[in-house]
Amino acid sequence: MAKKLANTHVESLLKAFEIHQQKNRAMSYVTNVASFDAQTVAPKNKDAVNERAEAMGYFALEDFKHNNSENYDKLLTDLEAAYDDLSPEMQRIVYLERKNIEKLKKIDPKDYQDYAILLSQAQVAWENAKAANDFAAYAPFLERILTYTRKFTQLTKTVNGPLYNQLLDDYEEGSTIEKLDQFFASLKDRIVPLLKKIQQSKVNIRNDFMSRSFPKHEQLAYAKDLLTFLGYDLDRGALSESVHPFTSEISPNDVRVTTRIYENNFVSNIYSTAHEGGHGIYEQNLDKKVKGTLLGHGAAMSIHESQSRFYENVISRSKTFTHVVFPDLKKKFPNQFKDVTEKEFYQAINEVQTSFIRVEADELTYSLHIMVRYELEKQLIAGTLKVNDLPQAWNQLYTEYLGITPKTNAEGCLQDVHWSGGAFGYFPSYALGNAISIQLLKTMEKDLSLEETINRKNLTPIREWFAEKIYRFGKFYPPFVLLKKVTKEDLNPTYYCDYLETKFSEIYDL
Repeated sequence: MAKKLANTHVESLLKAFEIHQQKNRAMSYVTNVASFDAQTVAPKNKDAVNERAEAMGYFALEDFKHNNSENYDKLLTDLEAAYDDLSPEMQRIVYLERKNIEKLKKIDPKDYQDYAILLSQAQVAWENAKAANDFAAYAPFLERILTYTRKFTQLTKTVNGPLYNQLLDDYEEGSTIEKLDQFFASLKDRIVPLLKKIQQSKVNIRNDFMSRSFPKHEQLAYAKDLLTFLGYDLDRGALSESVHPFTSEISPNDVRVTTRIYENNFVSNIYSTAHEGGHGIYEQNLDKKVKGTLLGHGAAMSIHESQSRFYENVISRSKTFTHVVFPDLKKKFPNQFKDVTEKEFYQAINEVQTSFIRVEADELTYSLHIMVRYELEKQLIAGTLKVNDLPQAWNQLYTEYLGITPKTNAEGCLQDVHWSGGAFGYFPSYALGNAISIQLLKTMEKDLSLEETINRKNLTPIREWFAEKIYRFGKFYPPFVLLKKVTKEDLNPTYYCDYLETKFSEIYDL
């Protein structure tokens, strides 16, 4: 009888938890749709922006009050007391929720609401500043975002060391400055010498056709075909245009992606589509056990970025993929590719050029772009770099790391959207994702041949492999625990460096 009563008690707790989460899901749905619209089709006039910002602030405060209540705190306490009677998934959910609630308890509700309003306004302020190359107009927004970020992080800090360690841990559980400094140093030691060899190579890569005119509507149609081929389900998602490509998890059955389309830069659309498609495929293939729950998201941004970079680079920039899709490209765009060979196209999409824009960077130099942002973030959070000095510091690091100096802030420190959303500590995830993507590739190739799978023009086995090894768990495991579970070793950037050296030595005849 006692066991039956205990089970009944746990069931009542789980029912109360589900009722609580129903409101969370409803509010999340509304704010996710509003955010997606704000970055795609919503009007940008001042009044519309302020109305949207006020609405986002209202829902942020409602979310805050809903989750930072005495009743919910007690419910979590009761669930913690019944820990041994919970499923493993529920145990992880309760752990993550407790972490979140303990942070909310330390933040003033008015600050939380004002910050949400600020971020909504900052998104448009950044878009306008970038378009007008006007850093001075954006700087006050960034300064206020930094003030809130430091304040919130100081109040909620649970990780030892500098303040930035907490922000890193928020995105990549277990990451610290010390660990990332070692990681980036290992990449730099291999990438920089390889870049110098490539710059001295006598191989000339033809790229004149890369800037030919491709009508936007035809590019959008091709992007949808590409998404479907890669394995993204358009019936449970959508493709739109945005200033900065992104993926939005509106709900478990509505995962939307965006791309950026330039009439005279066709490949920008191809690879931003493949990149966001990788994110979307991850979210669309979560297991039923976690889908729709608090575990129903990617393990962490590093694991998420490993998927986007895998589909963007490992698959879509490969020689095999080029061989498969180039004939179709020539049929769809006969005038633009009439005098271009498959080899020329493959070389052009993999050409190594030091450039200013991160999202347009080649596969080799990409991580150098991340290193710049990582160094600047550390200084901004520590307060050793002032916002007004950011453009100069940015340009100095680009000169040091890539040997080029931005001529404008639009191609410099205004190019990324992340800081407008308060996403400090996110950028390292891109470089971690690069390394993890190749570590996963090495493990995958024990079970299936990537080259043979692509040649069969059916990428389903790749998606199914990732679904079995990665996707189905959602946030059940911390990122580096999941990586070790799959690959049987800790993060090992050696595979990534070896991959780059092998690929680009062949292209540049080193």
